[in-house]
Amino acid sequence: MKHKMAGFAAALALLLQMMAVPVGAADGQIYEAEDAVMTGALETISESGASGGQVVGKFSESDDVLTFTVEIPSDGSYDLLFHSMGYGGDKTNKVSIDGEYIGTFVTKAEEYNDAVLSKVILKAGMHEIAITKSWGWIAVDYLEVQQSEPIPESAYQVSNVLSDPDATPETKALFTYLCEGYGKQVLSGQVADNGLNSDEFKSIYEVTGKKPAILGLDMMDYTPSRNAMGANVSNAVDVASAFHEENGIVTFCWHWNAPGEYIKSGTDEENGNPRWWGGFYTRNSTFDIEAVMNGDDPAGKALLDKDIEGIAKQLNRLEDAGVPVLWRPLHEASGGWFWWGAKGAEPYKALYKYLHDQLTNTYGCHNLIWVWNGQNPDWYPGDEYVDIIGEDLYLDKHVYSASAAKFSEILDYSGGKKIIALTENGVVFDIDNVIAAGTKWAWFNTWNKDFITKNGVFSDEYTEAHILKKTYQSDFVITLDELPDWDTYTPDSTEPTEPETVKGDVNADGKCNVADVVAMQKWLLAFPNAALADWKAGDLHEDDVLDGFDLAAMKRMLLND
Repeated sequence: MKHKMAGFAAALALLLQMMAVPVGAADGQIYEAEDAVMTGALETISESGASGGQVVGKFSESDDVLTFTVEIPSDGSYDLLFHSMGYGGDKTNKVSIDGEYIGTFVTKAEEYNDAVLSKVILKAGMHEIAITKSWGWIAVDYLEVQQSEPIPESAYQVSNVLSDPDATPETKALFTYLCEGYGKQVLSGQVADNGLNSDEFKSIYEVTGKKPAILGLDMMDYTPSRNAMGANVSNAVDVASAFHEENGIVTFCWHWNAPGEYIKSGTDEENGNPRWWGGFYTRNSTFDIEAVMNGDDPAGKALLDKDIEGIAKQLNRLEDAGVPVLWRPLHEASGGWFWWGAKGAEPYKALYKYLHDQLTNTYGCHNLIWVWNGQNPDWYPGDEYVDIIGEDLYLDKHVYSASAAKFSEILDYSGGKKIIALTENGVVFDIDNVIAAGTKWAWFNTWNKDFITKNGVFSDEYTEAHILKKTYQSDFVITLDELPDWDTYTPDSTEPTEPETVKGDVNADGKCNVADVVAMQKWLLAFPNAALADWKAGDLHEDDVLDGFDLAAMKRMLLND
């Protein structure tokens, strides 16, 4: 996306002579903030640049609520654009519809812009859309409600080329299965330390008659530095192998303890445990990944390498047993709460690439499908190191959203090149919402314990039984009994394939037409929220720069057709 404006001014005169495409008119319904219902300490503020001359702010009190009454013409998926400004920095605030929380929007600082909550499912008729304070401190100009652009089926046509060219046949077969099923099915998943014998699996089966297709586990207690502090060695590899024998798919994260020499003394103030118990948290460690990766801390680097070697042994055990792994290390980095994200994006990306190289090339772990879970596009290490993009989302209790806004955000910045999965969730979504929004996560993976059970039995604290049953029993959701027999499974092809790119198809719907011209022109003119699903398809001059000359070439191409 950084290529967009080069050469645009030089091409503008040429563009004016080409086919005209209107880009200025908004196609949504606008609702002024000053006409909405204000409660709490909200106030109307005069702003000369505001659409109606006024805005509403500042959301300084906990009971400040701004409620718009909107009319929706037909059932469907809608984008909510909150034209607003943050005071003193970016601000996150909550949105409810008809009293039900549906998500948050982020208002950029110091100038008015559109903060978008995408692909909200709404029925025809009147609805109340309310902004409630989270961080607060915003001024709202207006709400615009637009019908969402559908996600094209081509967004689910991804390459089955793995980042490891020497991946095992089992790993290639699993990845091809995921690629072929992407957009056609959602795999069910559950984190459970004891696998099939866990309270989580037993409770899900009792409610739904089904078992998850994916088992989530953790390499945490195989970490040598953690073992040295007193942790018992895990049995997760044995549990994973047993689940694989039952035809299941396994995914591993790694809560990687910082080396013991860098653990703070005393107890963790949050829970009273020795600090090494949560040694993966930034708050419990002085480990400086930036110093390690730039060579200023060779001792820390040696300890890091020792941990990697220890985990590689466990991954090699799984490879020897024929078990492919959805491998999700260094997760949730951009949050900063884990030491691997505490020093920013660049040291994190250096560590991720280093880990990929060490496990793949030094230790020969060729059974890994690399799931990147950095949670922010600025932290993305590059396509050559990533097979799948994962997102961790914990919604409020009994909120069964498809999280379509986040899915759409990932789709935009990834250009539709990677599978997108919900790698951690608290509430299990309502599969009907996923289908209606067209945001078809490759899988979900519910976190364990209280999110699904309490005192050893099913708990509806987060997900009610009828939603869990509906989702697990849906024809669209794959459970353990519906997976192929991996011993005899032969995908259509495990040979690497790249999806065909249609020249000019910047919205990735499989064809080039006027819609692509409109999308590209809006993007070049920096319209708010303008995005291209595949900017490379618009680079008709093949110079790695997207500019007005490419737009002119696209128009000529359509006129000649």
